[in-house]
Amino acid sequence: MIEYIPQIPEMRISGMTRIRRERRLELPGEVSGAVGLRVGSQDVVARAYPPKIRRALSLTRVIGVREADVPKRLLKHVGDPVEAREIIIAKPINMGVQRLVYRAPEAGQIAAIQGSWMILDIYDAPQDCLALYRGSIVNVTPRLGAEIQAQGALIQGVWGSGKDSVGVLKWFDRSPDAILDARALEADTRGSILVAGGGVTAALLRRADELQAAGIVTGSLAPELRGLAGSIKVPVLVTEGFGQIPMSTTVFDLLSVLNGQEAGINARFEPRGRHATRPELFVPLAASRMQDSDNAAEAKRPRVESGAHVRGACPPYLGRIGTLPQDFVLQWLSTDAGTQLPAVEVDWLDTTGERELVPWTNLELIG
Repeated sequence: MIEYIPQIPEMRISGMTRIRRERRLELPGEVSGAVGLRVGSQDVVARAYPPKIRRALSLTRVIGVREADVPKRLLKHVGDPVEAREIIIAKPINMGVQRLVYRAPEAGQIAAIQGSWMILDIYDAPQDCLALYRGSIVNVTPRLGAEIQAQGALIQGVWGSGKDSVGVLKWFDRSPDAILDARALEADTRGSILVAGGGVTAALLRRADELQAAGIVTGSLAPELRGLAGSIKVPVLVTEGFGQIPMSTTVFDLLSVLNGQEAGINARFEPRGRHATRPELFVPLAASRMQDSDNAAEAKRPRVESGAHVRGACPPYLGRIGTLPQDFVLQWLSTDAGTQLPAVEVDWLDTTGERELVPWTNLELIG
């Protein structure tokens, strides 16, 4: 018997829960939301304009104005943002009847003006931070983003490709071990989150990217497809692991019920560190059924206790769901190598009545 119970990972699978998620820009920008504001999944809560290039311009050359006259001819000044084709400097010509102007070549910001020289930072394409979770803003971080509280169904996975999107859940072959191939896709796949119980092929990943699918949720992924999944624009979420593993019954049943509903897929995955996070799929509750966010708290995290649900995290238990018995205790399990591991008896739900001694580090809490 082991008195100390070490911590194990947590995996959230719930048909109804309340969550708080922070949505942040990768670099400082502008936050468009405020505390208490209701936001939709595709609403932009923050936007940043990353610098593309820095261009030096001689105003005396581009418009023919003397250096001493530059300050009084300028319509924009240091620090001012400019839109594409917006007038920066102008001077009258033809006895004041007309004027000669210089327009910004692209959107950007005036970084500096020295004498007749101007430094213009040209913006790259703006980076938008979508709310992704339909709910209410409960906190704002100036220039970076906002924290959103939402209610709905949550499914966390074990690996994600690092991207996020919003779309409609769509099954093609509703089977927990089905391998989805490109031939099954339809022309109207754009904007859909494709669900595959058993796995996907390389052709499917490429075709889904061409058709601009919103995401892919699969039970497992072949190890050799990991690089391809990470390189396409479509976010990919894996619920079980790498190899050929059928989707677990709990996840499969919940996704079957949610078919056809709008969902946000956040495939950003950070396995370690203070910002560790799991990839997840969130289906928001209809606004008419939501409660007042001010009087609610985030759902309780799963705890190690009698009756707690656990999931196998390593073969041969990978994907299996079970519960801890009423009288559970940690005990030592001898391995073939002669070492001893802390283990616990688990009542597996997929085979009624089966109780098996499982290494503690091969489990994770779900709730």
